[in-house]
Formats: sequence, structure tokens, C-alpha cells
Amino acid sequence: MTSSSFQKDGDNFPTARIENLQTLSSQKELKISSSESGFIKGGTAGSVALEHPTSFPKTKTNKVLTKPEKPISWSMPVQAMLDQPPATLPQRLIYGGIAFCLIFGTWAWFGTIEEVGHASGKLIPKGETYKIEPLDIGKVSRIAVKEGDTVTAGQVLVELDRQLEEKEIERLEQLLINYQMELAQKQNLLEKISLEAQTYQAISQAQENEQRAAIAQAKEKIKTTQEILLLQQRQYSAYQTRQDYLQPLSGTAQERLEELEKELLEHQKRIEKLQSLVEEGAVSQEYVFQAEQAMRATKQQILQSQLQEGNNVKEQLFQAQQSLRDLQTNITQKQGELNTAFKEAERLESELTSKQAQAQQTQLQYQQQKQKLALEITQIQGKITETQNLLVTAKTKLQYKYLKAPVDGVVLSLNIQNTGKVVETGNTIAEIAPEGVPLELSATLVNREAGFVQKGMPVQIKFDAYPYQDYGIISGKVSSISEDAKTDEDLGEVYQVKVELEQNYIQENQQPIQFKAGQTASADIIIRRRRIIDILLDPIKQLQKDGIKL
Repeated sequence: MTSSSFQKDGDNFPTARIENLQTLSSQKELKISSSESGFIKGGTAGSVALEHPTSFPKTKTNKVLTKPEKPISWSMPVQAMLDQPPATLPQRLIYGGIAFCLIFGTWAWFGTIEEVGHASGKLIPKGETYKIEPLDIGKVSRIAVKEGDTVTAGQVLVELDRQLEEKEIERLEQLLINYQMELAQKQNLLEKISLEAQTYQAISQAQENEQRAAIAQAKEKIKTTQEILLLQQRQYSAYQTRQDYLQPLSGTAQERLEELEKELLEHQKRIEKLQSLVEEGAVSQEYVFQAEQAMRATKQQILQSQLQEGNNVKEQLFQAQQSLRDLQTNITQKQGELNTAFKEAERLESELTSKQAQAQQTQLQYQQQKQKLALEITQIQGKITETQNLLVTAKTKLQYKYLKAPVDGVVLSLNIQNTGKVVETGNTIAEIAPEGVPLELSATLVNREAGFVQKGMPVQIKFDAYPYQDYGIISGKVSSISEDAKTDEDLGEVYQVKVELEQNYIQENQQPIQFKAGQTASADIIIRRRRIIDILLDPIKQLQKDGIKL
């Protein structure tokens, strides 16, 4: 039912509306209070502008209206309300509200809102900064840099007091010099003893060789004497044999001489017989003459035998006996020489053994001295090595007193301001950002906003040093998020988020301004995009989850 129908019907209500009211009146007596009348007034009837048309169309409905079967009777309040002309403002408000609701619903249904996580932090070099921490406890004696300074690798940042280390190094260096001098003395003494041992060994070897030569000579003399003695003994045996041989020859010559003498006597007797026969004339003188010749020949033989054989044999026998006596003397002498040579050889061998024992004893003493010196040298070398190690350690500790920059870069932070402060191992003195390393934002994200944050999510970064109203927002993306949460005194449980920047600069008057490590910024991490209607319905959904039926 629309307002146009009311305009066409004039001052009368439509049939359906009248029938409904009649039915309601017949069922129950209508009692309308002031609030109810206001409700009705605010309804459709109250908002309809009635017009009085000049004519009605000829329809079945008009026939019904013009010829009602029953007269309609209303109570005075209802009749007064019905007689009141309708207002147009509520209708317009309703239409406007409906249009607004449709437009808002469409916008809420299709429109989205970015749900972001808020994090704050500062720029750091990509990777990790170099934290300068002392390796030994000490008191700060000099601060060579300040925050923001550009440093080179090896440049001294902070110096700690080093008096104790320098005194220790001086003491160890002096001790090392003393040990080295003692080592040189021991080594020289060892070389001297080694040289003496070699010299003594050479002398002992020469003496031993000389002694062996003397022994060999004595043995050769013994051998020669033995050979001479053996030869003389053989000669003695030969002369003994000759003597034994000549003695029988001497007896044979005597017998021969005796036979010749007997033969001479017989010749004499024959001559005497022949003389008597010659005188008697029995034989001729010729026989006497022959007998006399035979007697003279026998005498001659006797004489020759006496002169030749007897003297020759005796001479030979004498010579043999003389040779035996000489050989006996020589043999006795050679035996004495041989005994002397044996004794000399024994003496030389005994002396050689004694010298060898003495040489071995001396060499053993030298060896013991050398071993003792070698042990002392080893001990001193050990002390030198130990002292050198202590010296290296002391020098290393001295270097620990110089806190130097490990790389070229910029001093991000310096946690000491005055000299005289005592720093301990593990305390971060300064942080160095490497030069040429791209920067990233290290931000802290609270636990309640970290649930949906993932690597690669887009991030909008606003730098505190560069207002985003003037310089805009720098885009980036999440490069990493810590696995575990850490406790922050102010924020509670937080996660560490690293954001990679799309650019490391902003522009001022068409000139790029590079970001610097340590600059602070806030980051809005775009977690997700939600429909507006879902956000509006969240309270209702929450109430439904809590068990409230709507």
C-alpha cells in the first residue's frame, strides 16, 4: 500500500484499511492511549498527505467506498487522529534512512579496512652490529670517540688502564732475557764438553790404535822369534844329526888307519923275509923292491889318512859341535826374547784394556755431563717457552686494554661518558655499524599484535626525524620475526621484528638524504584486510560466543 492510493481516494480510507479497522473494532473495544495514538500517528497513516481529488475513477473499489454497507464509527481520539493531515518530514527521514542504510551496508559489505600491528624501533645495519665489549676488567683511562663518529678498522675507541700489564710485560721480558743468557751459557758449555769429548775420543782412539799397532808388532815379533827359534831348532837338530853322523866316521877312519898300520907291519915283515931270501938268493932283488914300494904306498896312505880323513872328520865334528853350541845359545836367547815378547804383548794388551776402560769411563762421564746439560737446557727452554707464552698472554691482555673498531663504520652508541669508570667483561661499551651495509628496521612488537605477523608482510614506516606529513611514508616488508618472545619491563611480552626498507633515503629539494643507523621509527605492519561489516559485527559475534542469544 502506497501514499498514492490515499491521494486518489480523497478523504476516505482504502477499503482494506477500513475493513481491518472494523474487524478490530468488532473483536475488541478499541482503547487508545496518548502513547498509542502517537504510535499510530507515526505510522503510515500519519505520514500520508491526503489530497481531495475532484473526481474518482470508476472502479469496483470506488463503488465499494461510495456505497458502504455500514456506517463507520470511531472513538473521538482515533477520529481526531485520523482527521489530522499527514506530515511529509518523517516520510523523508525514513526514505533518507533507508537510502543511508543501503549505501552504508553496501560500503560496509564491500569496503575493507587494513588491520595493522604497531611496532617501534630503530635502524640498524642489516645483519648485526658489532658490539664492543671488554675482555678483561679495567678502568677507563681515555675515550677516543663519540657517538656518530666515523671510524676505521683498528681505530682505538676506548683505552683502559694498562699499568699492571706494562709492568708485567717488563718483568717477563727481563726474565726472558735472563733465561736466554743462561741458555746460551749452557749451550756453550755443552758445545765445549762435546768438543772435549770428541777430542778425548780422538786421542783415545789414536792411543788405542797405537797400542793395537804395538800389540800387533809384538805379536809379529813373537811370530818372527818363533819362526827363528823353530829354524834354529831345526838347525840344531841337523847339526845334532851331523854330529851323530860324524862321530861314526871318525871311528871308521881310525880303524882304517889301524888297518893300514897293520898292513904296513906286514909289508915290513915281508920285506925282511924277502931280504933274507935275497941274501940267500932264493928270490931276486926285484921282489924286495916291490915290497918296499908297497910298504911306502901303505905309509903314504896312512899319512894321507891321518892328514885328510882324520883331520877333516874331526874338523867337521868340531864345527858341528861348535854350531850346536852356538845354536843352543841362540835358541836360549830367542826363547828369552820370545818370552819377553809374550810378556810385552800381554802388557800391551793389558794396557790397551785399561786404556779402553778409562776411555769408556771418561766418555761415560762426558755423556753424563752432556745429558745433565741437555736436561738443564731442556728445562731452561721450557721456562723460556713458558715465559714467552706468558709474555704473549700479557701482551694480549695489554691489547685488550685497547678497545678497537673491528670494521669501518659509524659509532652507533657509546655507553661510557667519563674516564675512571670501571668496566667488566660482558659490558657493551659501544656499538659499531659497518660501513656500506644496507639498513633495516629492528622493531619491537607487542605480543597481542604478533599473532598474524608473517615474513613478507608489507610495512609502512614513519621516521621520527622526518615527519611523514612532509616526507611521506617509507614502504618495506617484514624480513624476519623472532621465534620466542622476550619480556619488556614496559610492554610485557614482545617479539623482535626485522623490516627491510624499499629505499634507504628520503628526498629533500630533489636531493636524497640517506638514513643513518640509530634513527628511530614506527612501523605499521599490515596484517590483513577485513570487511567493514565484519568489524561492525565483531561485538555481536563476541556476545554470541559469550552465550548471549540475540
